[in-house]
Amino acid sequence: MIFFAVSGALQSYRLQEDHKDGYVAPTSLKVMGEVHKAEHLSKTVKPWFQASQTFLALVFVLTAVVGIAIGFRIARPAWPVWLALLLGSLLPILVAVAARG
Repeated sequence: MIFFAVSGALQSYRLQEDHKDGYVAPTSLKVMGEVHKAEHLSKTVKPWFQASQTFLALVFVLTAVVGIAIGFRIARPAWPVWLALLLGSLLPILVAVAARG
């Protein structure tokens, strides 16, 4: 899960691709970037790869939900947990809206 999170974050900056400004992506980042793509896989392997990515995403979400539940059980008062949830939900939305112009 950590690998997919890190390589996905690197892809948001397109660090796995060569750029026109002269940036040449390291081979390690190119290989990491290919992991998220199912374009080069055979038709028999592709569904299994996609299913495994979906499973990893579900496990990631389940882990987050368990962490939130633990936060509410342990944190007294609970407002820091609510604040973290609010900011963690609103900030990505605000960034996406701001990016659209």
